Amino acid sequence: MRKRSAFFYSSLIIGFLIFFLSASYIYSAYQSDRNRVIDRLQFNASFVDLWLTKSFHDSSLVLKDMVEDLSSGGLHSADRNNEKYQQELDYLREKEDALPNAILAFIIDENCILTHSKTLSGVDVSRREYCRVFKKNKERTEVVTLPLVDLAGRDVVIQGHKITNVNNDFLGMVGISTNLSFFNSTIRHLELPSSTGLAILSSNLKLLSAVPKGSEIIGKRLNVSKIKPEVFETLYKNGEVVFSSDIYNDGTIDTIYARKIKDLPFIIVVTKQQDYWRTIVSLSLLSIVGCFFVIIALLMFNLHYVKRTKEQKEKYSELAYNDYLTGVNNRRSFDLKGSQVLATYRRNRKPFSIIMCDIDNFKEYNDKYGHEVGDTMITSFAEACLANLRDSDILGRFGGDEFVILLPEQSHEQAHFVAQKLQAVIRKIAVPIENIELSMTCSMGISTITDPKVTIPELLSIADDRLYDAKKSGRDCVKCDAIVKSN
Repeated sequence: MRKRSAFFYSSLIIGFLIFFLSASYIYSAYQSDRNRVIDRLQFNASFVDLWLTKSFHDSSLVLKDMVEDLSSGGLHSADRNNEKYQQELDYLREKEDALPNAILAFIIDENCILTHSKTLSGVDVSRREYCRVFKKNKERTEVVTLPLVDLAGRDVVIQGHKITNVNNDFLGMVGISTNLSFFNSTIRHLELPSSTGLAILSSNLKLLSAVPKGSEIIGKRLNVSKIKPEVFETLYKNGEVVFSSDIYNDGTIDTIYARKIKDLPFIIVVTKQQDYWRTIVSLSLLSIVGCFFVIIALLMFNLHYVKRTKEQKEKYSELAYNDYLTGVNNRRSFDLKGSQVLATYRRNRKPFSIIMCDIDNFKEYNDKYGHEVGDTMITSFAEACLANLRDSDILGRFGGDEFVILLPEQSHEQAHFVAQKLQAVIRKIAVPIENIELSMTCSMGISTITDPKVTIPELLSIADDRLYDAKKSGRDCVKCDAIVKSN
């Protein structure tokens, strides 16, 4: 009897110990899993944060250069028959085409009257946020607005740089309009599971982009009545917050990570559906066999999670260094590889060349036939170049239809031959549209280095000047500088 009692109590103690260890392990695993989920949400948010910050920083630099360029000669009044005014409009269109986040470049004067744009002029925009900001705050030089409806009825975000005199008085603004579709241009390419959502909001909680979860309308202010006020207090105080809520109104609870982008009026929100059923089933396992299966399941889940995380990191790495549309090098990747080629040249003194090129009349094709046709023309151009370049050559896309090719250890004559060869290939491209086939041509500008003091930006600038010469010469031609030396 005593042996039975001892066995019973020993079994009971072992059972309670197993239950306690199982519950402790499961709870610990759940907490660990939750932390990994939060890390993953933060990683996703960091990628979007980096992309948006870089995009608006680049356009800010362009706007600053535009202010300097346009102010140096003095802006002309809004007389569309004036030659200088038309040159200023052409300059705006050129910058507008070069910036991936711009659908319109414009200028307002000191009275907040719209003087330069490709659509309207003479319109009073003094009630707009960007004008009020600059007039109210003399020290403010840049602005990125909350979403607004522009004069054409489009939902846009305005980014502007103030024009001033030597006394820092407000003389006007150079600005660009960014369509809300821009915010979806990169994140729509991310392959997120159905249980994960990613959204970009404005600071006043208007939806700018969302993938793949949610059914809210882009540009509409979200209903946040279910979210506690202290969540927003934490967000605006710390710049980030983690909380749980049925944010999609679908009866499920999501873990939500929100981050406010520094110096920009945008908020990134990443969500992951909570799988409570796994925890409930796990807590019902009160035996060694149950614990064993839980451990195996968690191990398999962890292996799967690590694999998926690795795949997503590789995907993010590709998006960070490759153009999302064509797969070729983006500006960041090209700069890195260009620096390596320049370092090699400084060691072996074998010259290299850079070819700047873009598709002739691309904007007209894009406006007439639509963005899908424009994208097809860009990808066809990139594929044709890749098929006719060496493995060591570096092809990059800087935005729109602007491409750059770096030819290591290639002289001026060799680069000119390559450019003519590529032009012949480009002329043979046929883009099918309904019952017709569109052909295309391209203009190219070449610069070749022979001086180790010259930098990659200097080479790009000279090649870009030669590209401009090619356009002025009637397009579908090559212009080049044989030698590039430092001053």
